[in-house]
Amino acid sequence: MFDRIKRWRLGKQYGYEMLFKNQDMRPVGKPGVILADMGMPEDYEPEFYIGYINHVFHYMLPRFLHSMVLADRGIVLIDPDNSLAREPFTPRQLVDMHGSFTNREGRPYVECELTWRPPGMKKNPGDNGYFLYTAEGKGGAPDICQKTGAKVIGWYYGHLLPEKKVAWAHQCGLVFEEAAAALREHFPQVEIRHARYVYEDSIRQAVESLLQAGCETIVYQCFCNPVYSDFEEYAFALPLLHEYVNGRAKVICADQLGNQRMLREAYVQLIRDQMTRIPRSARVLLILSMHGHPFKKETQDVRGPEYRKPLEAEARKAMDAWGGQWDLVWSHDEYADEYWDPKDTKIETYTAYRRAIEEGYDYALEIPTDFMAENTDLMIFHAMKKFNAFAEYDLHAPVPYPDWEQPLVRLFHEGKTTGIYAGCPVGPYRRYVVAAVEASVSAILGN
Repeated sequence: MFDRIKRWRLGKQYGYEMLFKNQDMRPVGKPGVILADMGMPEDYEPEFYIGYINHVFHYMLPRFLHSMVLADRGIVLIDPDNSLAREPFTPRQLVDMHGSFTNREGRPYVECELTWRPPGMKKNPGDNGYFLYTAEGKGGAPDICQKTGAKVIGWYYGHLLPEKKVAWAHQCGLVFEEAAAALREHFPQVEIRHARYVYEDSIRQAVESLLQAGCETIVYQCFCNPVYSDFEEYAFALPLLHEYVNGRAKVICADQLGNQRMLREAYVQLIRDQMTRIPRSARVLLILSMHGHPFKKETQDVRGPEYRKPLEAEARKAMDAWGGQWDLVWSHDEYADEYWDPKDTKIETYTAYRRAIEEGYDYALEIPTDFMAENTDLMIFHAMKKFNAFAEYDLHAPVPYPDWEQPLVRLFHEGKTTGIYAGCPVGPYRRYVVAAVEASVSAILGN
C-alpha cells in the first residue's frame, strides 16, 4: 500500500526517485551487464514501430483515453507519394504497415472501398491523415501505430532510403561489441548481454540469460541516450528491468553516459574536425541541437545540464582554439514550434538555421548532441522540419548513406550561408563512445 501511494504521488518520476536516485551501487556475487539501445532495426520491422508508438501514447495519455486513441479500426493505408496529406485526395497507390499494396485477394487497395481519416491532432501541422480499409477487419495494431508503420515502409524505405536500410542497429552493435570486449578484458568473470529496450522481450531474454549464467547482480547501461529521461529510462526500461528480474538478483542502473567526459569528447572532436575545413576569416554559428520533448515535468530537464553545461564549455574551448568569429546556440529539433511551444520558450533547430541565414553567417554548423547513431528521425523526420530553413532542401529527395563508418554529413546553401549537419559520432569517433561505456560500467564493477 505504501508503495502504491508513492507511485501515485511521484507519477512518472517514480522510477527516478525510487529505482535510480538512491540505489546501492555495490555489486554482490557474480556480475552481469546489460548494454542497451533503443533498437531501431536495420531492415524495416513493423514490431518496432508498433512498440514505440504504443509506448508514446500509453506514456502521454491518461489511461481512460487509451482504448479510444489506441483503437484498431481496420487496415490503415498511406500513399507513399503523399504521406503527409492532411486533406482528402485521390491516391495513386496505397500501402499498409506490412508493405503490401493489395488486400488478401490481391486487389489493389486503391480499388477498394475506403474511408478517409483526418489527422488525429487537427491543429498540429506535423500530423497527417490516412485511408482506412475495413472490409477485412482489424489491422493488427492501433491505427496510430499502423499509420507510422505504413509511412515508414512506404515512404521512408520505399523512396527516401536508397540502401533500404537504416544504420542505427549496425552502428550501435559495434559500440556494444567493442565496449563488451573492453569490459571483458578488465573483468573476465563478467557476463554481458545486448538488449533493445523498445522490444520488451529483448530485455526479458537478456535478464533470463544472465540469471541462467548465475549472475547475482545485473548492471543496466543504456548507451544510446546521453541524458536519461522518464520517457525512455526511468519510467520505461528501468521498471521493466525490475519487473523481469523480480527480486532474483540485485539491479543497478549505471548513470547516463553524458556524464562521462569521453562521450562529450566525441562531439567536441566532431566540431574540431569540421572547423579545420572552415577558414578563420569566416563567421560561424555553432548549433548544438537536442531532440526535445513535450512534457511539462521531465527528469531529463533536471539531469540534462549535467551533460550539456560541460559539453558547451568544451565546445567553446574548441571554437576559441579555431580562432575565428563564432557564436553558439542550443536548439530543439522537436516540440519547439508554435503548436508545441506557443509561448516561444525554446529555440527550434529550424529557427537557428534561419538566424544564421538572415544574419549573414558564413556557416551554420549543427552537432546533433542527443544521438550516437543515425536513424530515421535525424535522416528524415527531424530533417524535414529543420532543413526546410533552406530553400534548396527537398524533403522528397532520397538521403543516400552508403558508408556507415563515416558520419552522415549534409550540406545546404542559402545566400552566403552554408549549413553543415555534421552527423553522429560513428566510425572514427566511436572509440570515444566505447571508452565512455567502459568507464561508466567499470566504475560499478570495480566497487
